[in-house]
Amino acid sequence: MKDFESFVKTYSTRDFIYFFSQKSIEIYKEHIHSSKKFGCSMMFPLESFQYGFFRRTTNVMLLAWDIPNMAYLSIINANDYRKNIMTEEMAGIGVNLYRGYENKYSGSEYLKNARLPDLHKYVMGMSYEQFKYENPEWVYQNFNRNYHILIGSLSINRDGLVDANMITKEIFEFTVEETLALEWAVLWLCYNCPFPLSLPEKVYRKKDERILTKNNIERIIDYYSVTYEQVRKSPLGKQIFYSKPFVITQKKREKLAVSIYLVQMMLADGLYWLIRDYYHNNQKGQVFVNAFGEMFEDYFEELMGEYLKNGFWHKIPENKKKSADYYVEFEKAVFIFELKSGMLGIGAKQQTPNVDLIDIFYKRNIEKAYKQLKNSELEYKGDKPVIKIFLLYESMPSNTQMIILFMIS
Repeated sequence: MKDFESFVKTYSTRDFIYFFSQKSIEIYKEHIHSSKKFGCSMMFPLESFQYGFFRRTTNVMLLAWDIPNMAYLSIINANDYRKNIMTEEMAGIGVNLYRGYENKYSGSEYLKNARLPDLHKYVMGMSYEQFKYENPEWVYQNFNRNYHILIGSLSINRDGLVDANMITKEIFEFTVEETLALEWAVLWLCYNCPFPLSLPEKVYRKKDERILTKNNIERIIDYYSVTYEQVRKSPLGKQIFYSKPFVITQKKREKLAVSIYLVQMMLADGLYWLIRDYYHNNQKGQVFVNAFGEMFEDYFEELMGEYLKNGFWHKIPENKKKSADYYVEFEKAVFIFELKSGMLGIGAKQQTPNVDLIDIFYKRNIEKAYKQLKNSELEYKGDKPVIKIFLLYESMPSNTQMIILFMIS
């Protein structure tokens, strides 16, 4: 039997990506309308012969997070000029072969010799990627929080950053609000078709509409698009699709969404990365990191002011010994908070995570936060029990277990 890479070489890349992008839409629609909170997958029938002569039909599972890597392997191994076209009948065979490919490159050698904390770090990377697919609510929560901190709230000091409107006008010639409206329109179009620009303009444009036009939508899609050649040369591998969820096909130069889930993530994180990348491209990446860290603290203070009475929460004064950021005192306990806005590297957020990047993240964020929390706990002179809380800006599953296991190790 062929392996997955040999199989995919015989199929047109454009049609292979289109087929599974359409499946991502079907998976998503089933996911959000299902009574199950988690479960973004689809079953395909697979015919096989048992004992060499007994024919039977089984099912093979396609997971939503499989699709970006399948698209990536198609681009790496094939092109738009291959003769075969992916069909429902062949999909089960392709998915089954991909399951074999995934098992072969699952990181089993690393796991054989891994200690318990190393196993949990590996699972952390895997679950981080899966979490964003499994929990559709994350998309809207993340979009709202980014919007609130970077634009919406009047309580957050943004003096350390360039006005976001200046950045979006330089990139797109739109205001921030216009840019976000167009990104929402792109997402809606992709819910209907993997080729969003193929839908008639009259579907989304009113007679006198100035912003929601096909040309303007194409500007947004162009920014988030990548060619096959750029994919092949990227050191990010398939992770490039998390920042560029559209591919430009080779034969007809169409803009094709790799997966509806990736387009959702573009919307959820788009505003944050537009601004951060602007600073990075102008050799001022640390300026943004420092300013955003202060804005995250403003956001925390805003929440404390919203939900707690004055006098309950306090900012811990800075001194020579690094301490935590805040404490909240209740009748029976004191809560100490340390905030970190650092991000886990993109190579760590996948089914075969780069554990070195996880170690770097731990050292820069978790280990440092733990020491700061411990310092503040030792400085507390009262009799109440102290509960230490580490708040990451980035949504990440299983934080507590990872922190505990890392510190034990």
